[in-house]
Amino acid sequence: MSRVSVSEASRNLSHWINRAAYGQESIILESHGRPKAVLIGVEVFEELTRHHPDFQQEHMSVAEFRAGFRRALEEAGYRTSDDIVRLIQEIKSEMATENTAS
Repeated sequence: MSRVSVSEASRNLSHWINRAAYGQESIILESHGRPKAVLIGVEVFEELTRHHPDFQQEHMSVAEFRAGFRRALEEAGYRTSDDIVRLIQEIKSEMATENTAS
């Protein structure tokens, strides 16, 4: 399992995707030294989600995805367009800080 900063992963995305997909490696994406997400290959993802009821559905419509995404944002406290814009600005600022630190 490798650990890489979000900024490094964004600069060399195809490299990290290939390591996850073909090397069957899990890549932990970090921001300011804290784990934020995991990049895994499709085969690993399918194995992990094979028996989970939330993943039994083959395809999700765009409308269902949007509704689910909206619910997730609201549950996380981002209820208005202004909240979402602030979230995006925070992410951009965090990425810019990482880029200058690298």
